[in-house]
Amino acid sequence: AQGMIAKLRALGIHIEWQRVQEIAGSSSMGRPHIAQAMLEKGYIASIKEAFTKYISRDGPAYVDREKMTPVEAVELILKANGLPVLAHPLTVSDPEIMVSQLKAAGLVGIEAYYGGYTADERNRLINLAERYSLIASGGSDYHGLDASTD
Repeated sequence: AQGMIAKLRALGIHIEWQRVQEIAGSSSMGRPHIAQAMLEKGYIASIKEAFTKYISRDGPAYVDREKMTPVEAVELILKANGLPVLAHPLTVSDPEIMVSQLKAAGLVGIEAYYGGYTADERNRLINLAERYSLIASGGSDYHGLDASTD
């Protein structure tokens, strides 16, 4: 968000970082909060106008979100005294390589129990967890072997 605010300033639109933080509150700060700050200052007539003219993906003040790598995510979770668990490991092209890299960074578990997995997939993931001395966890939406994911 700070990058967008800097670009907006270069365009003559002066909104304050602190105000954008206040608007966002405890939610993840993003473009809607920047648009609200622009609206409050009278730079635009509507939130939609902020997106159309300035902060859409092809707008002059747009800045891509910073993305962290999976290793950086594991490190951040550990720094916050959390327990990093790889969710949806079957969505990556090679779960074995991903788990190996993340284990070296401090991964403690992988999601092996998920209602959408077949028994075969679940067993593969449990075995993968065992090979790397990881916890085989269930996702927050897992309700047991006989439950649907709905």
